[in-house]
Amino acid sequence: MVLVDTSIWIDFLQAPESETATALESLIKDHNRVALCGIVLQEVLQGIRNQKNYELVRERLLKFPFVETNRDSWLLAASLYRDLRAKGITLPPVDVTIAAVALQNDMTLFSRDAHFEEVAKVTGLRLYGI
Repeated sequence: MVLVDTSIWIDFLQAPESETATALESLIKDHNRVALCGIVLQEVLQGIRNQKNYELVRERLLKFPFVETNRDSWLLAASLYRDLRAKGITLPPVDVTIAAVALQNDMTLFSRDAHFEEVAKVTGLRLYGI
């Protein structure tokens, strides 16, 4: 299962012919190997201005498997943030939380965001490559 980050969903919605959108479409068609978490769902939906588009995208996103977070998710994110910062790597807390969710659930993460490459260098985070 692949946890898909906001950057990929934005490409998928705004540039459906892009390489990342094509890769995401392949993951979906390949026995739906795609999952969402709460922060990604929020980030994608909050950026949609048109109500009709919002409702359409919301309906479609809710069909994908959803990875729940719990207290352990947030504790792992805090620990990961602290560990990264101790190594001189300061990342946005949202990105660290997404990485923590992927790590906690032993999932590969699909993102265009270079922040996650920094996390992968110092953790067991697996990144999905095109």
